[in-house]
Amino acid sequence: MISRRLVRIKTLQGLYSWQQSGIETVSKGQSVLAETLLVPFEVYLFLLEFPMQFRQFLESALEAEKSKYYPDKNLIHDCGLLQNSNLVDTLYNAALNHKRQFFKNDWNTSAEQFEQLFQELRELDFVRDYLVFDQPSLEQDKLFLEQFYEYLVNGSELFYGLMEEHYSCWDEDEPLLLKEVKRTLNTAAKDGSIKLSPRPSRTDEDIEFGIKLFGYVGENSLEYENMIADVTENWDPGRIAILDLFAIKLAIAEYLNFPEIPVKVTINEYLDIVKDYSTPGSSRFLNGVLDKLRKKLEEDGTIQKKGRGLRDR
Repeated sequence: MISRRLVRIKTLQGLYSWQQSGIETVSKGQSVLAETLLVPFEVYLFLLEFPMQFRQFLESALEAEKSKYYPDKNLIHDCGLLQNSNLVDTLYNAALNHKRQFFKNDWNTSAEQFEQLFQELRELDFVRDYLVFDQPSLEQDKLFLEQFYEYLVNGSELFYGLMEEHYSCWDEDEPLLLKEVKRTLNTAAKDGSIKLSPRPSRTDEDIEFGIKLFGYVGENSLEYENMIADVTENWDPGRIAILDLFAIKLAIAEYLNFPEIPVKVTINEYLDIVKDYSTPGSSRFLNGVLDKLRKKLEEDGTIQKKGRGLRDR
């Protein structure tokens, strides 16, 4: 449900927040990070609930239009979108079976945006095509909902803004969440069953990886700074962007404590991350520092990588 790259990003951000907030203990910072790493699954559930919540909005709009003296027949027809989709019910019920513990947001606060989104969707070809079916088949439902989610996530600025209001990490997590939603849709069967992604726990391998990384950096921060100073001229931590410094420390933690991760993988991961999250010159700076650290630590035998190809000079 969560990638190693995303774990590294959230751990980097977690360390920055931990330092800025003044949380006293490393363990408290790790607990906050663990919760942060568990939230994407609940946002995934939130997304699965969306078609039903949107359908309920449309049902209310349908009744309001019917009550008018001169109702708009075309609008009434279009408000029937999703009304006869059994897959919408399946997604909603499956999501409700996994109670959300950390992400408590509610779609009911988004009625105004739903109205705008409906007007946007009505003009789309794939929506017009789907509205032709009075009783869509499971395969027709699957195809439509896959197109529906694809458009919401990658085509609708309105929905993107709505999700950013609900979830501050939407920009980082949306590709993975969309992938999981599509995977879930493809598991729907004619008997009404569907297979959701498993709920992660703090003991899951990737989440444990982030928690351990956080702990190594939190507990050995000054030691890591001394290691950086040994390979950096005119070393002054105050002149380095905080995110860059934490990225270097995280890389050191991986060098020293995760023998199964090749040093090249570690370097490339943090170079990519700082390109997206730090200053324009960060990537070049990190590349130089991390390579010098790699050479020094390999020469003195501090880096011990296991397995063929993991020691790569």
